[in-house]
Amino acid sequence: MPQQHPLHIALAACAATATVAAAAGPAAAHDELIEAVPADGAALTEAPQTVTLTFSGELIDGQGIQSLVQVTDAAGHQWQDGPATVDGPALTAPLCADLPRGEYDVAYRVVYSDGHSEERSLEFTVEDPQAPAPGTAPSGCGVAAAGAPADAATADPSPAVAPGADDGDAAPAPSGAADPATTDAQDAAGPAVPGWVWAAGLAGLAVIGVGFAALGRKARALDHR
Repeated sequence: MPQQHPLHIALAACAATATVAAAAGPAAAHDELIEAVPADGAALTEAPQTVTLTFSGELIDGQGIQSLVQVTDAAGHQWQDGPATVDGPALTAPLCADLPRGEYDVAYRVVYSDGHSEERSLEFTVEDPQAPAPGTAPSGCGVAAAGAPADAATADPSPAVAPGADDGDAAPAPSGAADPATTDAQDAAGPAVPGWVWAAGLAGLAVIGVGFAALGRKARALDHR
């Protein structure tokens, strides 16, 4: 049997390695975002009603796993109108109406069917001259940025409950109002005694004490005679 040249053996090994790597490459590749509407960096003359992200593979939805989309303007206001929905490889988030002019950041988090997750963001700009001014807070939709005045239409009319308190707990008494338990105790004890009465009583006791002391001295003097 003829002996193979070492160079031929090395070339054959390299070819086999390349073949295995080529076959394993597609199987090891992760899914990724393939389309975004609005597109990353898009300048829109009309505000979009939704954000739709399409990926190269199916998304896992349910069983405690939720894909998220957050659309935020430069002032920190959030403009997504409810949770995003998954339809196969597509993730769609509804947006509030009347998006103001300005830049928007679309941050998303998804979990692919192969189990790996991804968090990324993209941007788009609304340049509609008829849109509200930049920095306008959402009204009746979305979430205003922390520290921004709450919209009257979306303000929660229910009273705040202290941490650890149940909804059925009584509301705290207004500032300056008397505590009912304290008032009841004062009523049971009767009206308060003025301070001058206490002072007069103590003075009377002092006078009586002095009188008793004088009588004691006179009695001792009579005994010595």
